[in-house]
Amino acid sequence: MRARRSEVGRRRVLAGIGVGVILTACGETAVSESTPAPTTAASTDVSGFPAGEARPAPDFSFEAYQGADLVGGETVQFSQILAAGKPVVLNFWAAQCPPCRVEMPEFDHAWQAARDRVLLVGLDVGPLINLGTRAEGEALAQELGVTYPVGTTSDATVMQRYQVLGMPSTLFITTQSQIVRQWTGSLDEAALNDLIDELLQASGG
Repeated sequence: MRARRSEVGRRRVLAGIGVGVILTACGETAVSESTPAPTTAASTDVSGFPAGEARPAPDFSFEAYQGADLVGGETVQFSQILAAGKPVVLNFWAAQCPPCRVEMPEFDHAWQAARDRVLLVGLDVGPLINLGTRAEGEALAQELGVTYPVGTTSDATVMQRYQVLGMPSTLFITTQSQIVRQWTGSLDEAALNDLIDELLQASGG
């Protein structure tokens, strides 16, 4: 049954990848010119990047819209969040990104079931790529009723340093602060649950 759920979730996610990539292409000029060009659905590997190529999660300043108590303050370094001892799912989103809006409630459902074992953090990069203001991002999180920590950053290099190629993008980071998977495109609850299980295994949990 779990294998069937995973396959269904994977098909839904693959269908969403193209939508996210098209959206990013529309806002491409807002991203640093040194950022790699967006991939297509056909060339996007389901694993994000090959196994065995984990890389350290870059640090940046996180300014919370909500969930400050869960991340340690209104403005903290992401390295502080990682140091808390839980694996972290880091979701890049923007207020004017339709696939982001669709997946955020799915993410909230998945996080509610796994919040004792993993921390989900939503990073609004709309202000950095002209896909929404901070006010719009905060309003969207409230409108959708998501309960996980959500915020933004003023670090204009964060997209480049995290190699974000499309919106939304989700990264899975172990307790050793290593990115073990990066997903370009939207995820539904079932697929996210499977990737959280994988992250927990990679973290030794």
